[in-house]
Amino acid sequence: MKKTAIILITLLLLVATLSGCGSSASVSEDLTMTEGVLTIGVDNTYPPMEYNDEDTGELVGFDIDLANAIAEKMGLEVNFVSTAWDAIFIGLDTEKYDCIMSSVSMTTERLENFEFTTPYLANGQVIVVKPGDESVQTPEDLAGKKVGVQLETTADTACQKHQASGVDFDLVQYDSIDLAFLAMKTGNVDCIVVDMAVAIDYAAKYPDDYVISSASLTNEPISICIKKGNTELKDAMQTVLDEVIADGTLAEISVKWLGADYTANIDTELRE
Repeated sequence: MKKTAIILITLLLLVATLSGCGSSASVSEDLTMTEGVLTIGVDNTYPPMEYNDEDTGELVGFDIDLANAIAEKMGLEVNFVSTAWDAIFIGLDTEKYDCIMSSVSMTTERLENFEFTTPYLANGQVIVVKPGDESVQTPEDLAGKKVGVQLETTADTACQKHQASGVDFDLVQYDSIDLAFLAMKTGNVDCIVVDMAVAIDYAAKYPDDYVISSASLTNEPISICIKKGNTELKDAMQTVLDEVIADGTLAEISVKWLGADYTANIDTELRE
């Protein structure tokens, strides 16, 4: 064999070896709607998970950092599509985006209708009250109160189920969570039911206005939501999510946005 041929074969083997050093996720050309791009639906009014920075207008948050980390490992660009929450699942079904990464809680109903990765963030519906308010120690203590929620979220669903169980309170629904918190600050509602991560953020930023009570309504961890039947994309994203967990990236994102790591030892038993 000629020396040139030996050198060529050696180079080819080296390229093949190096090509296997990246993420283990296999990204075929038709894995996403747009080749080379992961299109993600988000409700950009949900700090600290996904929202537009007031100063720069840039889309930021926990889910945004995680989505960027996942896409980078998959070798894809990211395109975020901002969508109102009450239409976000319709958008996924009609293929306006490949997946939703927008604080999507896992519920039994959603598990029947969509694909989900394993959870990446602990979550439940907690009750936010005013500092010094000791009147809410259990979910039953919502009786007689005005309770604010974001429309068509799992907080809204949990409160309606709680009402149906016999606890009598006024449920006030808002189009976005910031309006619910504003209503509580101005005295239009007594408390708010909301995702744990959002409650942590508001209580940390505005300790004179909000505190998390000891009562919670549900346990519903947060996951990546993908259209039913698209198992190829789910499997690819699961592989990369596992890598992001293993290398510590996910924990770092949690500490950055929530002040602590809420991504380990997640309780996966749904309580709705």
